[in-house]
Amino acid sequence: MFSILTHVAILVGTLSSIWYVKKKIEKSAFSNFYSLDFKGLFLGSTLGVILILLCAFFMVFSSIVSFSYLSLSNTPVLVMIFITVAISEEVIYRGYLLNKLIEKLPARSAIVISSLIFSLMHIGNSHFGLIGFINIFLSGILLAIIALKGHNLWAPIGLHFTWNLTQAVLGFAVSGRNDMGLLTLNRHSSVDFLSGGEFGIEGSILLTIIVTISIFLISKSTFLSESKKL
Repeated sequence: MFSILTHVAILVGTLSSIWYVKKKIEKSAFSNFYSLDFKGLFLGSTLGVILILLCAFFMVFSSIVSFSYLSLSNTPVLVMIFITVAISEEVIYRGYLLNKLIEKLPARSAIVISSLIFSLMHIGNSHFGLIGFINIFLSGILLAIIALKGHNLWAPIGLHFTWNLTQAVLGFAVSGRNDMGLLTLNRHSSVDFLSGGEFGIEGSILLTIIVTISIFLISKSTFLSESKKL
């Protein structure tokens, strides 16, 4: 319960701060980036599940990991935690930072810089390493592209939410954070760059490949709506 309240407090503080900066300091209104979009939320959420399950499938197929049922009891807590994390981080990194950078820089430069900052903000996480840095950086690029294509935050919020939640439900650590999930993860390989090790699935080179392919496909597709800035 304390963990949930902490994340809710962070979310409220984040939204209040962004509102104050835009309304009182910058004297600007919220853009369409903050308008509720159920279609974008659904598409982003679906993509997040698919990407993580695809990586987990290859791990199981290659006998790197296996899963066994643990408990359903912690799932509601995980949902609450990761929805607040997704909204808070997307508002900061894709809603505010990315948009401010795009005002001064070409879209590609803004995407790279915002994603680099997003990844570096995880540097204090347990078991953070080079592959973890690369995967979070790449996930930031993917989230930024989707945000710009849809001109809305709800698709990246959905992706961010289910990306984290699916990892936790399967029993993986999430960026080094370990929570009790629906399943227990059993590692059958000591090669951390394949299984992700203690950092979780984001520490796996398999995810690097999957996210890189996803970035290429989505940047070339008409997923959501096409952005003229890309």
